[in-house]
Amino acid sequence: MATKRNDNIFQLSLTELAFTIIFILLLLLGFVVFQEQKARKELEQELANSQSAERATDALVQARSQLREALVRAKALKPDEVISRLVASADVSAERDRYKAKVDDLDAKLTALEEIQKKVDSAADTSKSDVIKEEVLSSLALQSAVRKELEIAEPGKPVGPKDKATLLEQTKDALALSQALRKEVKAQLGKEATAGDTQKAMAEVIQNAKRFAELGQGGIKPELIRKENADLRGQVAFLKNRLDARGGRDYPPCWADESGKVEFLFAIELKDDSVVVTPAWPSKREADARALPDIQRTLEAPFAHSEFASRVQGVFGWSKKQDPECRHYVQLRSTISDAVRSDRARLVVENYFYKVEQRR
Repeated sequence: MATKRNDNIFQLSLTELAFTIIFILLLLLGFVVFQEQKARKELEQELANSQSAERATDALVQARSQLREALVRAKALKPDEVISRLVASADVSAERDRYKAKVDDLDAKLTALEEIQKKVDSAADTSKSDVIKEEVLSSLALQSAVRKELEIAEPGKPVGPKDKATLLEQTKDALALSQALRKEVKAQLGKEATAGDTQKAMAEVIQNAKRFAELGQGGIKPELIRKENADLRGQVAFLKNRLDARGGRDYPPCWADESGKVEFLFAIELKDDSVVVTPAWPSKREADARALPDIQRTLEAPFAHSEFASRVQGVFGWSKKQDPECRHYVQLRSTISDAVRSDRARLVVENYFYKVEQRR
């Protein structure tokens, strides 16, 4: 029995393969036709543009020829020179319009200045008149400076209506800033700032603001620096007072005012069976006191004598970490009846604080 011939390739019949090839060829043919049509349209567009430019050139040449013939008929000696003069006259006309606009602008400014001068001259009070004149001159100088800045920023560009509105707003803002600065200089420094001093004062304000900002770049707030300086001045004054009195202690007080007077932290009362700790700090130290470690636990209800060390350990550790190391002062009062126990409790307090004892 004869073997049946296999006419399939890759599970496709020869007919299916032929249809697939024809379809691919049709796609390629369509792509080629599309590209040809696109190229043809681009060429047609370029041709239309060149024809339009050529027609415009022909029209100009024809107009020039007609003008030349007209000039020849009018017996002009040099037609080409006349045409060149006509072209130049168009440029001169545009320049004349620009100069006319500038003249109108200057005339409006002059009119405004005349009105200002009339108001200044009509002022009855001489001193007030001088002040008005100074303000006007300062305003005009400021306006001129701003206008120059605009010209520097965009050289060659005329100042348009929008730029004039911006210039007016900037001038108003500058005048308001100048008046506010003069007011603050008078209020804070007790000085009268003239027009010349305003710029100097502004420079000093900017310089001081820069220094203030530099202080905070290290992560330390200037307010904290000022507070620490006040504390250090108080400690120095306290130590100086102690040296002058030929006495003293190992560490300065953590809190003292600038005159060296000690500021207390706690009032501690020693009882037979408990210890009572209450605030004794001045009102200005409220935030500083509340920021101390374990302060709330220290101020809680009366606690046993054995808990005293653990309760005040946070505050004591804080004082040891200061630079220079310091100690807090407390007001101590003992109501313990037994003298020996009272002395022992007093010594425990002295391990952590400097005390000023209130006698019974």
